[in-house]
Amino acid sequence: MAELLTFSLLGFFIAFAIGLTGVGAGTLTAPILILLGFDPTKAVGSALTFSAVVKLPAGLLHALYGNLDYSLLKRMLLGGIPGVFTGSYLLSKLSLSQGLKNLLLLIIGFTILFSLSLNLLYLFKRVRIDLTRYSYLLPFACFLIGLEVGLTSAGAGALGMVLLLYFTRLEVSKCVGTDIAFGLACSLVGSGSHIILGHLEEGLFLPMALGGMMGIFFGTRFTRIINPKPLRLAISLLLLFVALNLIRRGLGYG
Repeated sequence: MAELLTFSLLGFFIAFAIGLTGVGAGTLTAPILILLGFDPTKAVGSALTFSAVVKLPAGLLHALYGNLDYSLLKRMLLGGIPGVFTGSYLLSKLSLSQGLKNLLLLIIGFTILFSLSLNLLYLFKRVRIDLTRYSYLLPFACFLIGLEVGLTSAGAGALGMVLLLYFTRLEVSKCVGTDIAFGLACSLVGSGSHIILGHLEEGLFLPMALGGMMGIFFGTRFTRIINPKPLRLAISLLLLFVALNLIRRGLGYG
């Protein structure tokens, strides 16, 4: 019973942070589950499934509010979906030996550091670099993001948002909506692939999902009441701690 309550609270906290700050579900969930002792492949599969559940209401709301650029979303998914399938397949191969699992920990750790750097850059600078002349590279870039998502569950939110901010002239609200829809599609495809491959820890998914649905509801409602910047900084510090621990374990020191 205590374990179920713990996973419900974990799901609530992660989803609340997503609703309030936009921090990606995969970036938080998989690393925390790995540090709690779960197999990396099942942590990634469970994180993607959890991500799909908590992002679905947010995606529907953004679609309802007209915050999606469907033409751009199609171009992103053209590269992103094949990337997720490829990443999921590669993860099933990486799970064969301890050496490959350590490599996966390193990949996740460095992905978190990279995503964290991009988030902090935009959080403090609020600068949009104009790279729209290279927008034809979007499908290829999204393939790499999809590959990262299938392999580690992390990257769709932070990296997708960076692409939209720098490679398009969309207003920020449409960047957010289109990015959430892209992340949702990647999570749905990735979770389906990982479930088929047996990469789902069923005992923790249901309580995390139940807690997550409550967390996303309260997180989105409190966006107009609570200043999300302090929570973003707190989560950034948590992610830094998690990333460094994953890298340390991947190098064989944990």
